[in-house]
Amino acid sequence: MTARNTTVKTAIQSTSPDGRYVVRIAPWEARNSHWVSSPEIVDTRTGHGFFKFASESWSADHSAWESDSQVRLTLRKYPGGQPRHTLVVMVDCVAGVAGIEGGASVALEALEAALDKALHAA
Repeated sequence: MTARNTTVKTAIQSTSPDGRYVVRIAPWEARNSHWVSSPEIVDTRTGHGFFKFASESWSADHSAWESDSQVRLTLRKYPGGQPRHTLVVMVDCVAGVAGIEGGASVALEALEAALDKALHAA
């Protein structure tokens, strides 16, 4: 992967209906005209980012709030050519868990590993 510029600005991709949570992205150019939007979910009351991928290779292409505390993320992983192009995840910010495309819930700490496994279970 190309080294990332550490001065990248972040942007808010979406905000929960009650304004408590935001999905913040840090877009970076992986290749010429190929952008990755690394996501982080932040509690606006505390300013605490309570979910962020360890790898900057995950990109949130879309986020939509299903309720005040549940957000649906459409994710892909850079580089392309993965067995599955996208994965959809429902994150429950209050419970601290996520479900991958209707599958069993996993703790947010285990989400990245579960996504990597699901990505290759084509």
